[in-house]
This record gives sequence, C-alpha cells and structure tokens, in this order.
Amino acid sequence: MSDPEQYDAIVIGGGKGGKTLAMYLGRRNDKTALIERDPMMVGGGCINVACIPTKTFIASARLVHSIRRAAEFGIKVEGVSVDWPGVRKRVQKVVSEMRALNLKNFTSFPSLDFILGTGRFLGPQDVEVVQNDGVVRHLTSKRIFIDTGTRPAIPDLPGLPDIPFLTSDTIQQLDAVPSRLLVLGAGYVGLEFAQIGSKIRCKHDRCIFRLTGLRRFHL
Repeated sequence: MSDPEQYDAIVIGGGKGGKTLAMYLGRRNDKTALIERDPMMVGGGCINVACIPTKTFIASARLVHSIRRAAEFGIKVEGVSVDWPGVRKRVQKVVSEMRALNLKNFTSFPSLDFILGTGRFLGPQDVEVVQNDGVVRHLTSKRIFIDTGTRPAIPDLPGLPDIPFLTSDTIQQLDAVPSRLLVLGAGYVGLEFAQIGSKIRCKHDRCIFRLTGLRRFHL
C-alpha cells in the first residue's frame, strides 16, 4: 500500500448528498476525495434508478395513453403499439447523459479527486480504497462523510422469497411489460410503476394493476 494521502475531507458515496457536498468543498478549494464504487451509479440513485428513469418511462407511458384516447378528441389513430426495447433504450440514453454530466462535474475541480473504488475504514481518520483498476490507496482526513445510499427494502412477507418478485430496480430491466402486475405499497414509487404499467398496457381485460398498502396486506 502507498503512503497515506492527506485530504481536507473524504466523502464515501457519489450519490445526491455525497456529490453535492464534495463539489461544494471542491469549490472552496478544500482537497477532497469522493469515492464511488459503481461506475453505473455515478450521480446516485435519483439519476440512475429513481427519479430520472422513472419519469422518462412515465413520459412514454403518458404519450401512448394519450394517443389511444385520440378518438375522444376527433382524431383517428390506428395501429398504435409500444416498442418496449425502444422505450428502455431512450431511458438508458437519458440516464447515461445525466451520468456523464455528473462525471464531468466531478472532474472539473482541481481540488476534487474522484475515485472509482471501494472504501473501508482502517481507523477513525483512515480509509483504504481498492480502486476498480486494482490499485490500493490509503487516504487520511479529519473529516470523513458517509453517503453510501440505500437499496430497495424487501418486506418480510410469508412466501415472498419463493417467487421471482421485482423491486423498483429490477422492474426497470424487464425485456417486456408484464401482463399482470401486483404492486405492494401505495407510496410514490409504487404509484409510479402502477401508472407506467396501466398506461402502456391499457386493456383492462388483460391486465390487473393493484395497489395494496403493506400495512393492510394479509396473505
């Protein structure tokens, strides 16, 4: 391992909180290390798996829903279909552009050192970083901020581990829209995916989109 590298601040996690803090410190010319282990999560959950992709999915869903209602406004439209791989490709394009913009911002401050790698504490003021390219570094600072983010919470429901359930992350990777979808939980995340599904596959005799508050759900 190399000799310790001294920083004014170390930020672990390049999500919304971490990146905002790191760039603020960089503007102040504080020597700052920003550590993010996943190159596909640069910029955090909002950009990569939450706000940006879901709103982009919803934009496509609302458009096809409006087209299918065109007759109500005296407009005849025939042969409307959804190219789901095309929808996903557009979402991925929007996300990748946002991710690239964030990466550009991270590298625009001379005093901000953006590191792709996994960090672990060696002591109260010491962090070891194994970079994704295999290089191991030893960083030290009196100020270390943890912004490692969250992941979808899996409810403790009998039988759930025995089925191929989806989370708000994995549902975005589907190759096709499911013909039936049961959404557990009526929070904003559940409402978004219920809206996407119901508007894209709008034939109600073929689809069931059901919102169930977890506190009232019984098997």
